[in-house]
Amino acid sequence: MMLLVKQEMFKLIKKKSTVVLSILLVILIAAAAVLSNKYSDLINPHEMITQLFGATSWIVFIMIAAASTIIAMESQHGTLKNLLYRRYSRGQILASKWITLVLYSLYLYLLTIVTTLIAKLVLFPEISFTKTLSSGQTMIEALATYTIGSYIGLWLILSLVLMLACFINSSGAAISAGIVFYFASSVISGLLFIAVEKWNWLKWNPISMLNLQNQIGNEEMMQQMTHLTTNQMILGNLVYIVLFLGLGYIVFKRKNV
Repeated sequence: MMLLVKQEMFKLIKKKSTVVLSILLVILIAAAAVLSNKYSDLINPHEMITQLFGATSWIVFIMIAAASTIIAMESQHGTLKNLLYRRYSRGQILASKWITLVLYSLYLYLLTIVTTLIAKLVLFPEISFTKTLSSGQTMIEALATYTIGSYIGLWLILSLVLMLACFINSSGAAISAGIVFYFASSVISGLLFIAVEKWNWLKWNPISMLNLQNQIGNEEMMQQMTHLTTNQMILGNLVYIVLFLGLGYIVFKRKNV
C-alpha cells in the first residue's frame, strides 16, 4: 500500500495548484499579520497570532477541494479500474487516499505554524508567548489548543466530504456539500444552542462538534452553551469521523466502476 501512497503523493506534488495554494496561503497569513500590526487598535494581535491569522479557514477550503477530487477524479477518468486490475484491494486504494490527505493537511498546518511564528517574530517581537491571556492560558498554550481543535474539526468536515465523494462521481457536488456544511455550522450553531436548551439530546449533532476549537480554549463559557465537556466533544468528533469514513468505505467497496 505504501506504493499507492507514494503514487498519490507524487500526483499531489506534481499538481500546479499544490504549489500555488501553498504560496497563496503564506501570502494571506503575511497580509493578515501586516494588517494586524498596522491596525492593532482594531485587530487584537494576540488573538490573531493564537488563531494562526485566520489561515485555518483557508486550509478548510483547500482540503475540501483536495478530498473531493482525490476520489471523484478516479471515477471520472476511469483510473480506478487500472488500480483494481493491478490487484490492489478497494480498501487499500481508499486507505492510501486517506493517508495522503492526512500528510497534506499536516503539511499545510506546519506551513501555517512556521509562517505565523516568522510573522510574529518580525512584526510583533514585543509579544511574549508566555503572556497570559484573558482565558487564563498562555499564548503558546492558546496557540496549541486552537491548532489541535481546528485540525480535529477539519477532519470532521473532510470525513463527510470523503463519504459524499464515495457516493457520487462529481467532485463539484462533494466540494459544494463540504463548503455548505462548513458555513452552515457557523450560521446554524447559534440556533442549535437554543434548541439544545430545550432538547438536550441534540447536543450530539455533528455541527455542534465543530465548536470544539472555540471550546478547547474556553471551556467554562462554551460548555454552558454546548452542554458538552471538551473531552466529550473530542470523542464526538472522533466518533463522527470514524462513522463518515466507515460509511464511505462501505459505499466505495460496493461502487460500480
